[in-house]
Amino acid sequence: MDVGAPLTRTTAWPSVTARVATPRFAVGLVVVASTLLQTLLAWRRPTPGYFPDEYMYAELGRSLLESGAPLVREQSAHFLPLLYPLLTAPAWLWEDVEQAYRTIQLLNSVAMSLAAIPAFLLARRLGVGDRLAVSAAALAVLLPELLYSSAAMAETVAYPLALGTVAAAVAAFERPTVGRQLLVLGFGGLAAFTRLQLAVLPLCYLVALVAVGLRERRLRGTLSEHRFAAGAIGLALVGGVTGALAGTVGIYGDVTAYSVQPLVAANGFGANALVLAYAAGWVIVPGALIGLALALARPRGRAELGFGAFVGAELALLLAQAAVVGDAGRVQERYAMYALPLLVVAFALYASRGWPHLRAHVLLAAVAATAAAVVPLAGYAAGGGSSQSLVLAALRELERRLGDVGLASLAVAAGAALISAAVLGVAAARRAYATPVAVALTALAALATTAAAFAYQQDGRTALRTAFLAPEPSWVDEAGAGQVTLLVAPRSTRADLLGTLFWNRSVRQLALLDGADRPDAFAALEPAVDATGRLDLPAGPLLVDGHGSTVLLRGAERLGAGPTKTLWRTSERPQLQLLFAGRYFSGLLATEGGMRVWPAEPGGRLSGWLELELAAAGTTPVAFEVELPSGRTLEVVAPPRSGKLVRIPVCSRGVWKASYASGSVGFVHGTRVGLRSTEPRIVDDPSACP
Repeated sequence: MDVGAPLTRTTAWPSVTARVATPRFAVGLVVVASTLLQTLLAWRRPTPGYFPDEYMYAELGRSLLESGAPLVREQSAHFLPLLYPLLTAPAWLWEDVEQAYRTIQLLNSVAMSLAAIPAFLLARRLGVGDRLAVSAAALAVLLPELLYSSAAMAETVAYPLALGTVAAAVAAFERPTVGRQLLVLGFGGLAAFTRLQLAVLPLCYLVALVAVGLRERRLRGTLSEHRFAAGAIGLALVGGVTGALAGTVGIYGDVTAYSVQPLVAANGFGANALVLAYAAGWVIVPGALIGLALALARPRGRAELGFGAFVGAELALLLAQAAVVGDAGRVQERYAMYALPLLVVAFALYASRGWPHLRAHVLLAAVAATAAAVVPLAGYAAGGGSSQSLVLAALRELERRLGDVGLASLAVAAGAALISAAVLGVAAARRAYATPVAVALTALAALATTAAAFAYQQDGRTALRTAFLAPEPSWVDEAGAGQVTLLVAPRSTRADLLGTLFWNRSVRQLALLDGADRPDAFAALEPAVDATGRLDLPAGPLLVDGHGSTVLLRGAERLGAGPTKTLWRTSERPQLQLLFAGRYFSGLLATEGGMRVWPAEPGGRLSGWLELELAAAGTTPVAFEVELPSGRTLEVVAPPRSGKLVRIPVCSRGVWKASYASGSVGFVHGTRVGLRSTEPRIVDDPSACP
């Protein structure tokens, strides 16, 4: 017995090793490793930054948990794709917003990492071999788009579902059983229920059916084999088009009002395609395109033919959507990201054929390199152009490191061209080595892009939290004041307002003063203001926005304050005393703005001063002029260092209004500024008015 025991363990070891060293086990490791990496990165995010989306999904999840209805600020959101807020709703069982946010990020990381499974199954069904299938699975979750796992947005769930739809469709092409067709409908329906733009996936399936039927010269037979899925998709398509034309697509508006400018659309299509090539790692894109072409022209089976037709349709439709829907003037890589893992699989298909048509590959690589050189990314990354593109976010980080956006764009284009040339050189000399080299370089490029994009966004999120949020971002909730209304003043910013709403569940309503911008498309009050400054709002807690305007209330109890907001409690309807539009929370004054003071009683007389201390924001004196209601102009020159007391006479019966203008020394808070001011105050003094 003593001799037999070690012999049993020894003979069992190869069996365990054989089970562990399997493609499925490798894919499992990929999922686990990706989940850990994405979670670690996500948990370093100090605050959300994709607004209004992250606030919208958070509010929908909270309302579904609390009321069972999709509400935003206690009003119906008219939002159709609800799968993501339904899945994340349980996370809001945490009372603490921070814990709920981190839980959602963990769920996001798991969901996006699971995309490795359909990528592996799809590649293996196409007959590329286990090694290439595992490589495709790994690259699918190494792409920079996995950074979206840090955001409370539906892309995290839509990504694996979109890939699962393609895998199910290819399986159905190979053997069109009712069960496989149900899988296509199930995955496609869930994808559309997560992101409405993915309603194009069932349409891609129909296009692929027709393409396969025509290619095999048996269109009627192909449609008959898939009649269950085709019929269901046809009915859904008719219903969807009818609903869209009737204006029932919720916050997406009236689709009949969309207008397409051909030149803008063509430019957007090309720009999005170029950035998508960078996002895919660049080096694999020529091979992927040849792989798709061969799948259509010389397929090795029905699965391959269906894959080529489906992916070709999806790539075209997603790029077209990104070019004409939403902010069509900017690169919208985020909306076309679902094609990226398909390009990876298409490259695996090409590599499994032994890198054929190398001359065509060289030509495509040369065309791509020329396009990258002629169309630099710098122009698309300028301003807020990187908001919907992780590639452009990475470029902005490289620009910060190199000090010049043009140089950064040139470095990226040159690097992509050199890598492509190196891989083609390896393929020409020893094709057996070309695939591992290409996969390794693609993985390195993906990791480098991810690191750069993460660093750029991390700095932006940190600045956002530092500037706009208190050390405890849920400080309004912590005050325990009950349900709070946020009063929005002119010159507010969306990120500031929605960041506050995200972190504070007790802020249930939004009220806009005259001149304030809406931060999103959802419910907002527009309270009337009477001659004494009384707002048509009930008594209770009121969170007053002070981002770009100073607001003073009468008879209110101050409960707390953050960098840009002050929480008050009123025993009766809130009453405004002063609105100074153009004075930012930092104390800087915009170069033009306005002032308004209300009397305490109807028709009451205002006699006094509006006092503030001014100093030039730069190194030279700055002029400050106030145009008084009487037509007289008050002129002051503020010195650059020590503040100068300015007293503006406030004299009127009823509401007093004035405007101001100043010189400019810089651009801050999205506007020109020239002066720094203390908080203005009203001083009653009858002698101020002759």
